[in-house]
Amino acid sequence: MRPSFNHIIVTSLLLTAIATPTAAEEMDLKAAIEAVIEKHPELQISHLDQRIAQTDSRRIEGMLDPVVTARIGASEETTPTTSSFQPSETRLGQISGTISKPLSSGGTLGANFNYNRTSQAYAPSPLAAQLSSFNPAYRNQININYRHPLLKGNDRPDYEQSLIATQAGVRVADMQQLITARTLALQATNAWFQLSSDDINIRIAEQAVKRAKALLSYQHTREKFGLIETADRLQAEALLAARKTALQRAHGQRAASLSNLNRMMLRAPDSEISIQIDSISDVATPTMAESVALAEEKRAELKLLQAQMDAAEAQLTMARDGDKLQLDLVAELGTRALNSTAAGAAAGGFTINDHYASLSVELSEVVGRNSARAALEKAVLQQQRVAAQRVNTLEQIRSDISTAITSLRSGRPTLLAARRQAEAEKRKFRAEMKRYREGRSDTATIVQFEGELRSAELNADLQALILQLANKQLLWAQGTLLESLHIDIASSNGQ
Repeated sequence: MRPSFNHIIVTSLLLTAIATPTAAEEMDLKAAIEAVIEKHPELQISHLDQRIAQTDSRRIEGMLDPVVTARIGASEETTPTTSSFQPSETRLGQISGTISKPLSSGGTLGANFNYNRTSQAYAPSPLAAQLSSFNPAYRNQININYRHPLLKGNDRPDYEQSLIATQAGVRVADMQQLITARTLALQATNAWFQLSSDDINIRIAEQAVKRAKALLSYQHTREKFGLIETADRLQAEALLAARKTALQRAHGQRAASLSNLNRMMLRAPDSEISIQIDSISDVATPTMAESVALAEEKRAELKLLQAQMDAAEAQLTMARDGDKLQLDLVAELGTRALNSTAAGAAAGGFTINDHYASLSVELSEVVGRNSARAALEKAVLQQQRVAAQRVNTLEQIRSDISTAITSLRSGRPTLLAARRQAEAEKRKFRAEMKRYREGRSDTATIVQFEGELRSAELNADLQALILQLANKQLLWAQGTLLESLHIDIASSNGQ
């Protein structure tokens, strides 16, 4: 049965679509880094850590929130009596409440009230009942109190320093997010340059295959006329096989590098990318001192350590306060009211005819202070640890900067020498090919010269790439890589 014409057309279109390779997406370094920062889940985790730190700040601010309590209750008590003047039954209805407001100065201002109704019953005795003036009796009590710490807790360091520590924690989370983005940027930069290096390897390998094919074709022609031996042609075939193997190996390495970069951007591993390489700019290399000074200003790691130092100093201040003696001054002023009517007792609570006033000093001490002194020692050690970590980080920054500067300073003359060598090897190979066609050279020499030319060309192109990578690594070490590429972390991360 003959297939229909439409079926043939559809099949041809499908085969054409399958055979046509996917167009490669052109991408420069900035686009690659932005794609990694925008989609990588590690940065999303850092953003959540930042929001968690912000909740801690609000939690500390809540230390000064007032506390309000209220209570309503009723009770009945029946007890045996030994005298007719003792109540045999007491019924109590009570409404009470308190409010306490911590102050930033360290003191605590409070107020409470207690309003109750008491009804008592006596054994059958008219005289005993007459002795109770108010039955039922309504009582009202209002108190205002103030507690101020004289030593421990004065100026409330637990609030002030905790607030400083949590604010420092928010800065730590901010810097940690930036550090994560910088780390991802460095990984993306290395992956991007690795892919660029693989493209160079493939290009050089393809040129080597092309030269080997031309040599083999020339050998076939000369063999037909008996001008060379079979061994000469076999050497050319072996050279072509070796160059094809190198080309295949270069393609395999590029596929692995492509998959690595694509996975960092959360794309399909085989999504094709066309690398765009900027030309090398001949910019003066900064000095070590200039680079270190810039890094101290820009590097997020140092800003993070400064925030950690602020938090450690706040913890140390709180620990020192916790090692003090507890001595509080307590003042209280209140009113008292008793009446046979509910309204009279309520109104009497707002007069000072019957009142209560007190002033006292309270002393409390923890024998040994083991907990407080352990906290103090821990805070001191934590501060020393942050200081030591800053020294270590600075040394690592200096090492990174030194490596990048050395690569730049030695890389430029090396690149010029490599390019001159590649040109010399190209002239040498062409001259040797001319001698070979004239019968004044042998195949082994041609094979050797072709390999030397391939190595020289590869070395020159890779040296140019190494120089560009060293420039980006210096910018990264100085903390200005993202800034130089005009990459905004917040916008790239969708915040």
